[in-house]
Amino acid sequence: MTPPRTAALTLYRHAPTDSNGAGVYMGSRDLPPMESGLGAAAAAAPRDGAEHFTRFYCSPLRRAARTAEVMFPGAAIEPDPRLAERSLGQWEGMAHADVRERHPEAFLPSGHLDPRFTPPGGEDLTAFLARTTDFLAQMDRLDGDERVVAVSHNGWIRSALHLAGSFPVEEIFAASVPFAVPVLIPLGHFAARADHPLGSRP
Repeated sequence: MTPPRTAALTLYRHAPTDSNGAGVYMGSRDLPPMESGLGAAAAAAPRDGAEHFTRFYCSPLRRAARTAEVMFPGAAIEPDPRLAERSLGQWEGMAHADVRERHPEAFLPSGHLDPRFTPPGGEDLTAFLARTTDFLAQMDRLDGDERVVAVSHNGWIRSALHLAGSFPVEEIFAASVPFAVPVLIPLGHFAARADHPLGSRP
């Protein structure tokens, strides 16, 4: 039997966009990062990043792909659609306050957005977690000496942390991942998982 992996996948959230500070939902909108944010991301990258990691992935959305390029110059970075942010359908481009007013049922008693609520025309949570788990399972199956880094999005990274057991599904939107700060996802059990538990709503 192959022993479980003990390595971790390193994730980074892309550099900020204009929309991040404007209080609107982005979802799958393909927006570029701000140049000032790219400079901060480049400064935050590990000095030996292009040499330390053996595999490089990014979301195909421009804000993530461009961030990966400046953080790991010269690396062969593979865009992977499974790393894209969850589509929010008709909410994309809408102000947070407008969504809360029009869809109060989409929010938990805590005030946080309920991840299990599917925005009109958006991606179902089950499908989103399935593709997230599929990517993590592929990382599980790599040789133990592989050191993998990926640049993705807030919702994707928070969902990966949920799947790794860091917090229940209700807390996916309870906090935000800082930009260009490493987040480690422990590997070793995703390849064996056949389902994608969503937890239970309080």
